[in-house]
Amino acid sequence: MSLMRVVIAGAVGGFLSIFTSWLVTGYLFHGYQRRTPEAWRPEGPKQYATSSVIQVLGGAAVGLLWFATGGAARLGTTSWLLGGVLFGGLAWLAVACPIHVTTAVYVKVHRGVVVGLLLDSLLGLCVVGCACAWGAS
Repeated sequence: MSLMRVVIAGAVGGFLSIFTSWLVTGYLFHGYQRRTPEAWRPEGPKQYATSSVIQVLGGAAVGLLWFATGGAARLGTTSWLLGGVLFGGLAWLAVACPIHVTTAVYVKVHRGVVVGLLLDSLLGLCVVGCACAWGAS
């Protein structure tokens, strides 16, 4: 398993997660933001570009985490797809889920926004995990 290959695969997964984020947060759950307009900043090309770069870099960071931990090998999976989904799901459970839920405790946002962000991050991390698993295979 090559470090550079897995990090690049993670970055590609991060790039793909831009589109899943658009679908989940930007389309399916975006309407819930109108329920708490005081919590949101204006959106535009600068914000979209910034968040896209962050997602690609985050995907690369997940690739680095995959490499550093040995990925899903210790989970006993033989399929890169299953290993990627399990790794992404564990990353979500350990990092993204607690962050979104804790933020919702303190920031006044509609529950629909929180559900959308949870689904968005789960799907995105599973995509990135699968990209890393494929890159490592």
